[in-house]
Amino acid sequence: MFAIIEFVVRVVTDVGRFLDIFVNDLILGAGDPLSVLAIVFGMTFIGLASVVFGYSVIGALFAEIGVKLPSFGGRGRAE
Repeated sequence: MFAIIEFVVRVVTDVGRFLDIFVNDLILGAGDPLSVLAIVFGMTFIGLASVVFGYSVIGALFAEIGVKLPSFGGRGRAE
């Protein structure tokens, strides 16, 4: 149990260090605006894909208990 608590504390405290490395070494230290653009585009693409997948998973879980979320695109079951 103690190892799990240490792991969670380590992950939470390392977030600040990861952000520092990301900003100083990748974005500011790159010197190439094209690499910054590629990093931002990649982060946006992965973020949007994660949001869509999460919405689908939450919609499927809610559908099992009878809650219907709005669907985008007009497709789905006709009721």
